[in-house]
Amino acid sequence: MTKMIFLVLLLASGPLSADTKMDITTALDYFSEVWNEGDLEAIRGYYHPDFVLITQNGVTTLQQRLADIDSVAQEGQDRGVLRYSDITVKELEGKHAVAYGHSSLKFKDGSGFETWFTTVYVKTPFGWKALLTRN
Repeated sequence: MTKMIFLVLLLASGPLSADTKMDITTALDYFSEVWNEGDLEAIRGYYHPDFVLITQNGVTTLQQRLADIDSVAQEGQDRGVLRYSDITVKELEGKHAVAYGHSSLKFKDGSGFETWFTTVYVKTPFGWKALLTRN
């Protein structure tokens, strides 16, 4: 509940800087590239240390998320090919921004997932980091 209130408060957006939109869309492109390559260290760098993923199954912490990703890679499972589209970015108060759009993950056997997502980012000295994602 607290996380949802936090997200609602952050959605009061201000004017969008072109740099913010470009930086976040670049971060999403980078994430899909390193996902598709299976670069686990680079994947870890996309997330803020306080990251949480919220799905219909509940809340997943960063440590759980990375363990899930790591287990898929270690077992040699098909990670699929990740793509993002229809991305909208809005700058929020302070050092935050929100991006939402469509993501698809397609596997070698032809199956896949498609979903709409919302991610809150925080600006750090190391660039924009994903803080909270809702799928």
